[in-house]
Amino acid sequence: MPQHLFLVSASLFFYGYFNPSYLLIILSSVVINYLLAIMMTKRREIDKIIFIFAIIFNIGMLFYFKYIDFFIENINNIANTNFDFLNILLPLGISFFTFQQFSFLLSILKREEKVETFIDYFLFVTFFPQLVAGPIVLYSEMMPQFKDDKRRKIDYDNIALGIYIFVIGLFKKIVIADTLAVFVNNGFGNTSALGLLPAWIISLSYTFQIYFDFSGYSDMAIGIGKMFNIDLPINFNSPYKSKSISEFWKRWHMTLGRALANYIYIPLGGNRKGKTRTYINLFITFLVSGLWHGAAWSFVLWGALHGLFSILDRVFNKFLIKFPPFLKTVWTFLIINFLWVLFRANSMTEAYGIYKGMFNINNLGLNHFASIVNDGIIGFPNAISIIIVAIML
Repeated sequence: MPQHLFLVSASLFFYGYFNPSYLLIILSSVVINYLLAIMMTKRREIDKIIFIFAIIFNIGMLFYFKYIDFFIENINNIANTNFDFLNILLPLGISFFTFQQFSFLLSILKREEKVETFIDYFLFVTFFPQLVAGPIVLYSEMMPQFKDDKRRKIDYDNIALGIYIFVIGLFKKIVIADTLAVFVNNGFGNTSALGLLPAWIISLSYTFQIYFDFSGYSDMAIGIGKMFNIDLPINFNSPYKSKSISEFWKRWHMTLGRALANYIYIPLGGNRKGKTRTYINLFITFLVSGLWHGAAWSFVLWGALHGLFSILDRVFNKFLIKFPPFLKTVWTFLIINFLWVLFRANSMTEAYGIYKGMFNINNLGLNHFASIVNDGIIGFPNAISIIIVAIML
């Protein structure tokens, strides 16, 4: 279909614009996964074996491009070896399009979907608005829209609404997130002997930066999709208003939470095998979430701590429910802010520097704070005003 070919061409141009070598990677992934899907459909007697091979292929590809240097680093540390790092450039969106293809193959295995034409499948994987930063979409929620004849005509109301949503996302990203990023980068680059005030301002700035950065990208994706008469799922729902870590993960990167629940938590047994097993399943799911976000032990620890706090939510639910909602929101926000430091830090030493400053009650750090500011690009009053605006939004 001409519309599908146009969107596929636009997506390939978008994906390969900055680095044409990315095209070979995504093309290889799409072609091999499509062929495996066809084999699973035609060879039902061995579809599980083919699916296992598909898992090995996709995880292997993700491991090579995203985790190989992390693996080499740990081998060198444990075995006292000196293997050289491969320094492979991480392909854009590889975690996202790998996750989407895995979900499609699982739906084929469960006989929930059928294999469409290669162009249809290609469009599902590469649809450029959500390719790089999500939301993570399902085949069942995208293909009916691509096939709907009514959506192939220009809808000026959808174009107007799409532009409106896109501009909101662009404002979040460029005006708020990128402004805070200057301050955050300067702060995390100089964590030695931080005082109380700068450490908290740095951590809070990153907490709002990552939200407006990520939700901004999602809004832009939703807006562009709307311009093409395609409805992408909402990915963020005021996550910092959550009253528990469990609620936070129902509001933050919602499509990732859905994917982790469907492909990790539920297959492990979910909450069907008793409390202890439920807690173990939760913890494993959050460990996977941490590792999915990045190849470093700080990400693993970040995921593990989110898992721990989610478990504590359940263990002490009858006790915590008695607290006023406002206090639960504040407490949850402080935990999230505290854990984002691990997520942002380039090393555990850097994270420790921020944490140490956050509890350094003997030093407000006003002088040191001024030294972090980069030639007056952003200062204390401006950082505070941005955070206040962020809270109001």
